[in-house]
Amino acid sequence: MVTDNFKVDMARSAGCEYRFRPRVRNQVGHGFVASLIVGAVPASYLMAALLLLTGSRAGEVPSRQTSNLASARFVLIRRSVAQDQGAWIIDYQLRHTSPTGVILSHSEIGSVVEGWVSNSRVASHAVPRLSRVTVSGTSAASGTGDVIVSSDESQRCRERVVISVWADDGPLPESDPASLVSLAPGAVVHLRLRLEHQHVLYGDYDPLLGVRTVVLTLGSSSLRDQVALDREHYLAQPKYSWPEPPDDRRDTRHFVSSPDSLHLEAHIPGHQYYRYPERPVRYGTKMRLRFWYLIAAGTEGECRARLAQYKDTPTSWRVLSQGGFEQVLETVGRWTKVERVVRAESEATTVALDFRIVPETNVGEMWIDDVSLEPIGSSTT
Repeated sequence: MVTDNFKVDMARSAGCEYRFRPRVRNQVGHGFVASLIVGAVPASYLMAALLLLTGSRAGEVPSRQTSNLASARFVLIRRSVAQDQGAWIIDYQLRHTSPTGVILSHSEIGSVVEGWVSNSRVASHAVPRLSRVTVSGTSAASGTGDVIVSSDESQRCRERVVISVWADDGPLPESDPASLVSLAPGAVVHLRLRLEHQHVLYGDYDPLLGVRTVVLTLGSSSLRDQVALDREHYLAQPKYSWPEPPDDRRDTRHFVSSPDSLHLEAHIPGHQYYRYPERPVRYGTKMRLRFWYLIAAGTEGECRARLAQYKDTPTSWRVLSQGGFEQVLETVGRWTKVERVVRAESEATTVALDFRIVPETNVGEMWIDDVSLEPIGSSTT
């Protein structure tokens, strides 16, 4: 007898150191005034440091009518660093101190992020490699650079840097890098760099570690900074939980936790089986699977639970046969708890869980409730 196991697999498609330095230009009329080195201080402290002064010709006073970014002055208020899964976020707050307003566009803002990066959790990143990413005004506020070059997309590693800029009284831009930011004198501008690790299997969880040199440009002004990104802030795990089944697959008559449970019915085509959506997992992680089940008296045939692991790449997917299991559910007439420890395989990216009644005469019902899959501690391989 052919069960849904084969069908599903075959059909599966559906302290920090701050150094502020001027960019010296010797051309007449383009003098730059800036000289400040701030020693190592905690990043959480507020800092009032001169970012860069750009002046006019010697002895001249800048016009108060100009809105040219070349005449703008900015003071660094604060810089903070946060880890977001396998990415880094560097936030700068700058105060516009010029006597006139200024309008910022993405074409006037750029960055260069450079440093030797590694991560001992990943074999291919055990040895430091150079990462250098440039974001220019013509690159739609983002840029990408190779860290590991490979014709095999699953082995290739890249780093992507995204710049976001917004005013203190404005929203964080989500998808419109071309929007303008208008700053009045004394206004605060936020500038965010997001450093994304693009690497199949590892990129979502393992940030690239190392001290980075960051050069920001705002028109003809520049900031040079060193940012210590050499330690993880936490061990990243997927931020995901299985969604509730659709309304037509839930039953309010039987449940462990109110208000309902997943209902399988052998006599209704398609309802003798339910597969939860695939969910991401961190490779090599030990996890605890829990659920409750209730089999109706008189159910004919077997009731089963099955977990499968997969490796997904940008161009293919495959089943990891050693990581899955199938369990027969035998207790009839009362709610029974199942708890099982599983380990994600070293190449696993996703898992899928399904329940089914394998009917002999299309007679039977089963209810499933409180399904969860959670990592145990921080165990990884």
